[in-house]
Order: sequence, then C-alpha cells, then structure tokens
Amino acid sequence: MRTRDSAHLFVRDHTNTDLWEEEGVPLYLRPYKIVCIGCDAGLIEPVLDTLSLHQIKRNLNNLFRKNGVTATPTLRNHFENLFGSISSETYVNAQKKFIQSTAAYSLVSYFLQLKDRHNGNILLDMEGHLIHIDYGFWLSSSPKNLGFETAPFKLTSEIIEVMGGVDSDMFLYYKSLLLRGIMAARKHYRRIVSLAEIMSTGSKMQCFRAGIETVRSLESRFHISSTDEQLQQIVDSLVDGSRDNYTTRFYDSFQYYTNGIH
Repeated sequence: MRTRDSAHLFVRDHTNTDLWEEEGVPLYLRPYKIVCIGCDAGLIEPVLDTLSLHQIKRNLNNLFRKNGVTATPTLRNHFENLFGSISSETYVNAQKKFIQSTAAYSLVSYFLQLKDRHNGNILLDMEGHLIHIDYGFWLSSSPKNLGFETAPFKLTSEIIEVMGGVDSDMFLYYKSLLLRGIMAARKHYRRIVSLAEIMSTGSKMQCFRAGIETVRSLESRFHISSTDEQLQQIVDSLVDGSRDNYTTRFYDSFQYYTNGIH
C-alpha cells in the first residue's frame, strides 16, 4: 500500500471522523474511499462537486482580466460570487461550514504533519466546505524530504479573510473549534496512535523512516498531560505559527513558478 493510501486511512477511518461527533464537536471531514488493487496501485473515489483552490484562483484571474479589473482576486471574491454578500444568510451559512471544515483539516494536518499542501490539493465544495486531498507526504516524509513546510497547518491570509479577519467573532469560533477538537481527540488518542504503531511495524515507507520516534512524536501532539489552560496556549501558538507563515508562502510560490499552481 502506498504512502498516500496509508495516510488516508486516518482520515477515512472512524477514529477521526466519529470521535468528534461522539464528543459533540461540529468539525467536518470528507472521507473518500480507496480500493487497493496492488502493492503500488489503487482506485480513489473522486470528490464530486468541488473545485481546487488552484482552479478557483485561475478562474478568478481569467474573469478579472476579462472584465478589466486590475485587483488581485482572492478566495473571498469567489465566496461572494457563489454565496452572495457577506451579510447574506447564504454567505454566513457557507462561512460557518468553511470554518468547521478548515478547523478539522487544520487539526488533521497538525496531528499527521501533512505536507505538500499546495492549492491543487485543497478543494472547496458547493456548500463552502474546505476539503484536503492527496496524503502522499505525512509524519516523517515531505516532498524530496526537504521539509519546506514548517507551519503546523495551512492558514493563509486568504483563508482568514473568508473567516472575517483575525479580529472577527468567526475567527474566534475557528480557534474555539481547534481547542475543542484537540480536547476531544486526546481522549481517544490511543485509537489513533495504536493504528500508527501497527502500520509502522516493519514498514519501509518514508513516512515511518524515523522509526519509533515517528510514533512518539505523533503521540506527543495530543498533549496528553496538558491542562485545559495550557491547551488554550498551545492552540494560540499553533495559530500564530501558521498564520500567513512564510514557509507556506514560499512553498505556494515554488509551486506556482515550477508547476503553475496558484
């Protein structure tokens, strides 16, 4: 089974998706099915009715140029085009779904150390949910093992703008979901860490190249011994370390100049 398939087990398995529901935390993940047909091949379910952030940015650029607009389009422009004005009920509902899904994938990215988070690997559905795909690099592995992306998760200025900005109530809602999500996940951390232990035994995959230290690092990210007050500080630190992180911007620029991915 290839690395991308193995990492996806964490997202499609009930360990992640059900535990937040069990604990009453309104976080959204979009599992999709994978069927392995060989040691290095498989079939992946397409995620329908979505566009990648790259496709959205490309379409917006074309639209702006066609209409003679010189400003640089942002993800919020897409939200306004699709869901109406920021004060409309449709926009607010989509914004809430965007935040609930962004918080969920922020936590998954942090726990599993997901890499290669360029805009071609992040989708937006027709309801406003942000959805990550392609789990080819996680835990101990990164593209070419260079470790470009050092932020805990991807939190660009465009994503924050859709939430309403760092001083908005909705951004505070996002941070509260991160806190509640970590508190819920650590109650069930053994379900996830045990799965990693089983998968790492005798594995030759790059994601487990650090051996037992990979599993220990995964377990440490659940902050088992931290108090609720300390967890709040940890969440604040994770958000501050991710907000418009320069390595995130660098990697996005690298993808743009090498692969044309906006």
